[in-house]
Amino acid sequence: MKKIVVSIAAALIISFGFSSIVSAEGQGQAPGQKVNLTEDQKAELGKLHEQMYSTKKELVKKYVEYGVFTKEQGDKVLNMMEAKHQKLKENGYMMRWHPHPHHGKQLDHKE
Repeated sequence: MKKIVVSIAAALIISFGFSSIVSAEGQGQAPGQKVNLTEDQKAELGKLHEQMYSTKKELVKKYVEYGVFTKEQGDKVLNMMEAKHQKLKENGYMMRWHPHPHHGKQLDHKE
């Protein structure tokens, strides 16, 4: 039973990491295109990212409190989240997309 709870909790934590990334095939920033955010836009994005970060921190702390994660596991997750959050701040809240050429390829189906 404990393994099931830990597995579900781990899946939730992983899914929360992906929930902040929204992607649609064929849309988004074109290669080589540079977008400059205004200070107001950066401030608004910063506020939203701070809210998400603090909520995720609370969630991880609750998992530790309830015994789903060990203190060490919780600290490791929090450290990774902090590093990602700091990098996002340094980049002016511009998410860096790393397109993979094999994602979204259409297979040539011959019928």
